Amino acid sequence: MTLYIVVHERKQANDDAVRPPTRLLELARASLVADASPRWLTTWSLDLHDDRIVSLWEAESAAEITAMIERFGFLDDMEGTPVRVRAWGPDDVIAAEPE
Repeated sequence: MTLYIVVHERKQANDDAVRPPTRLLELARASLVADASPRWLTTWSLDLHDDRIVSLWEAESAAEITAMIERFGFLDDMEGTPVRVRAWGPDDVIAAEPE
């Protein structure tokens, strides 16, 4: 499975459309199913003065995440595009250095 982040940002347009309620609990339950794809892993709120929200997903493709977000109405008052990421850090740098 591949990791993706989605940076959710407020939509610019004045969108007064009436939407059904977000089905957040159902999304959470669907994400806990073993071997499910996509899986919502976690979400971060960046700062009190920053309206953006970042979510982390495991999926086979970005399209799967977009479909899941739409299906459950997750942060549907915001725009976001899934971006494939690879986690790495100090241990990876040291392991890659020849002895």
